[in-house]
Amino acid sequence: MSNRFLNQLAGIIKVNLRGERPERIINLALSRGIHIWDIKKTDDGMHMKVKISGFEALENICEENNYSLEIVKKEGVPFLKGILTRRLGFWVGAVIFIAALYFMASFIWFIDVSGNQKVDKSRIIMTAARYGIYPGAPRWTFSRSEVEGAMLRDLSELAYVKIDIQGVKATIEVVEKIFPREEISGPCHIVAAKEGVVEEVLVLAGEAQVEVGKAVSKGDILISGVVYPQKNPFMEGVEEELEEKPSLVRARGRVKARVWYQGYGECRLRTEKMLLSGKESSEIKLEIGGKTIPLKKAKTKDYDFSICEIKQKEIKTPMGSVRVYKTRWREQLKKITQYSEEEALSIAQEKAMKSLLKKMGNDKKIVDQKKRLLSSPSDSIIRVQLSVETIEDIARAEPINVSPNGN
Repeated sequence: MSNRFLNQLAGIIKVNLRGERPERIINLALSRGIHIWDIKKTDDGMHMKVKISGFEALENICEENNYSLEIVKKEGVPFLKGILTRRLGFWVGAVIFIAALYFMASFIWFIDVSGNQKVDKSRIIMTAARYGIYPGAPRWTFSRSEVEGAMLRDLSELAYVKIDIQGVKATIEVVEKIFPREEISGPCHIVAAKEGVVEEVLVLAGEAQVEVGKAVSKGDILISGVVYPQKNPFMEGVEEELEEKPSLVRARGRVKARVWYQGYGECRLRTEKMLLSGKESSEIKLEIGGKTIPLKKAKTKDYDFSICEIKQKEIKTPMGSVRVYKTRWREQLKKITQYSEEEALSIAQEKAMKSLLKKMGNDKKIVDQKKRLLSSPSDSIIRVQLSVETIEDIARAEPINVSPNGN
């Protein structure tokens, strides 16, 4: 290892020796103290490596004996130094530019907000700016955790704040609080939250509008909050002349109904999935003033199946726009799975049940369940429909709008 490092430090020249009996030249060189190694015989001659200090002596031996010596490759620090010297201006400029780019990248230039629905985006950005996150803000002048805590204190409508910084962009992700629905204290009806067939009616206040066995739709009035006075049989003649005015009450009660849900699931007998193997390759390019400078080359792009992702970042500087392109190739492997009809049916039923539970929730009591096979024997896919019947309380309060004149 140390010899290899010293050879690279001194400089190495790989040469190709042509002529009859090249072994004679090698023996002469070794007898004069010229260090030669990595000797390989090829179709067009003999390849070997020699130090810079011994190259001129080896060249003289070849000329004296009418042998051809051709330089194949130059390696080591002396040659690298020559390249740097010839292109010194370019490399100095590149170093200064990269340093400037690195310095500019340590500032926040773009701010994005996600997750907000009711809270205005400008309020969130202004609050973040108050605590140090704004376009042009140096990244070392604020603490993300402190800004997140301060924003939660200032914006009472938010339940969660997370600040993610990627390069020159800050993304503020928020989750708004869900406030419970205000309880209705004034006059109201009890209406159907969903359609079904009434199974039980219990009225605590108000007048029932439905009876057992009646089919109702979503929004139908089940218990009315408009109550008419009952007639007194002992005062028939007296009350006939009086105008009967209804009273408004806060209807209360429970209405249970039979409700039906349906879920669908399917599974192919033969499936193909593309899975990531974990292997990947990437390249990075810099674009300045229409010129492209490769910063990193991809090791390989020759994957049978792959996902190609291209990310672009643009940084505006006083010297102009600079674009950085990062291309990543991620290898994929094809996985083929074959299911029997029984296995596919079980998977399809499981998917159908998941679909059902999303609609009905986990707190409902199932009283009946039916399964229907939708696919035919010749199909390559198994389709299943599940139907369940539940008994649940469908009552929901809805306020009665009362106009100022009492109508």
